[in-house]
Amino acid sequence: MSSNFNDIQEKVASGTPLSIEDGIFLLTSDDILRVGQLANQVRERMHGDVTYYNWNLHLNSTNVCEADCIFCSFARLEEGMPSAYTMNIDDARQWIGDRYQTGMTEIHIVNGLNPNLPFQYYEDLLRMIAAEFPQLHIKAFTAVEIHYFAKKFDMSYREVFERLIAAGLGSMPGGGAEIFAERARKKLCRDKANAEEWLEVHRQAHLAGLKSNCTMLYGTVETPEEICDHLIRLRELQAETGGFQVFIPLAFHNEGNRLKGLPEPTGIDDLKVIAVSRLLLDNI
Repeated sequence: MSSNFNDIQEKVASGTPLSIEDGIFLLTSDDILRVGQLANQVRERMHGDVTYYNWNLHLNSTNVCEADCIFCSFARLEEGMPSAYTMNIDDARQWIGDRYQTGMTEIHIVNGLNPNLPFQYYEDLLRMIAAEFPQLHIKAFTAVEIHYFAKKFDMSYREVFERLIAAGLGSMPGGGAEIFAERARKKLCRDKANAEEWLEVHRQAHLAGLKSNCTMLYGTVETPEEICDHLIRLRELQAETGGFQVFIPLAFHNEGNRLKGLPEPTGIDDLKVIAVSRLLLDNI
């Protein structure tokens, strides 16, 4: 069924979830003002004039990573490569202490898939933060990392979460989702957790009582159809578990990676993705 602004306006007004076809229509429309107006209606209905933010620290305790994602400017494939690093627990303690300011509420931890570290390293890292910086909520380890831990250390997702929660884990970041479409993932990040695995990790996190973020990388090789498919799959999991706190669209940056010849998303691209995400993700 084809979509049009009038039908979409009626759905928005009645609170009816938009279809993937509606999302594609909006994402490919040149009427950015009307798309934005629709998204703002949903925003105001859900949140009024209130905007939320948190003041946090972002810790990356290692950038050594087995995954070879072509859009990544962070990872180094092996220890000993130029700019590769791994903090020990004392290093991490010092790093946090040097940067912590009164009023910060959260520490956000994302790392590479480092083959040299035992699982105890991650438990010890969380325990140190929980003990020495109890004022910081610990949001740590993407679904890609959780999947890697389960596979490398022969544990179920549930076992991984039980041990990390016992060590101080409070919630999960949303990274590693990239774009769910298999066609795009084969080009971008073929050697890490796939879409189904990412979604299952978050499902198990929610069942374990954790809230999590969710994300989408845009501006690389994805199509409008694949963007909307990604958003619908997030919406479906949210309808099942209610565990997502926030959705974060991540614009591609071409500096320092193998996609440096690819132009970055424009401001119009950013506005469209944010607006269509707000409209399709009516339950986040």
